[in-house]
Amino acid sequence: MYRIWQFLRRIFSGNVFEIYTDGSFKHGKGAWAYVVSRKGVIVCEGFAAQKKTSSNRMEFQAAIEAIKSLPANSRGVLYTDSRVMLEAVEKSERWASNGWVKNQGQPIPEVDLIQELHTLGQAHQIELRWVKAHSGVEFNERCDELCIRARTKSGDLKDGY
Repeated sequence: MYRIWQFLRRIFSGNVFEIYTDGSFKHGKGAWAYVVSRKGVIVCEGFAAQKKTSSNRMEFQAAIEAIKSLPANSRGVLYTDSRVMLEAVEKSERWASNGWVKNQGQPIPEVDLIQELHTLGQAHQIELRWVKAHSGVEFNERCDELCIRARTKSGDLKDGY
C-alpha cells in the first residue's frame, strides 16, 4: 500500500500537467476527449459523445472535463487545436467584468461553457497553447482517436443543450 501511495504522490505533486483536448462533431454526433499526462506518461483520459451539440461546444467540454480531472490547485499547460476556445478564454476576464456580454451588449455563443471554464481556470494555474490538429502530436492524436471511439460507440449518447 505504501508503494502505491508513493507512486500516486509522485504523479500528483510538483510538476506541471500536460493536458490535451479535442472536440468534434460529425454525422450528427458530437464528441469530446482529453488526455492528461505528466512527464510524457498518461495520468488519465476521458471521452464521451453527445447529440444536439456543436463542434465548438465539444471543444469547450473537453477542456472543462480535463480540468475537472485535476487535483486541486494544479498547474498545467492545456494544448488545444481550437482557436475559438483560445480566443474565448483570452476574452473571458473582460466578458466577466462586462456581465457576460460582448462590448455592444451582444450575447456570447457558448457562454455557459465559457463561464464554467473561466471559473475552473481560476482554481488552477492553466496556460493555454495552440497545437495544429492532425500534425502528429502524440496525445493530440490520441484525443482525436478517443473522439472517434466515442462517436462510433453504440448506445449512450447524452442530450446536449
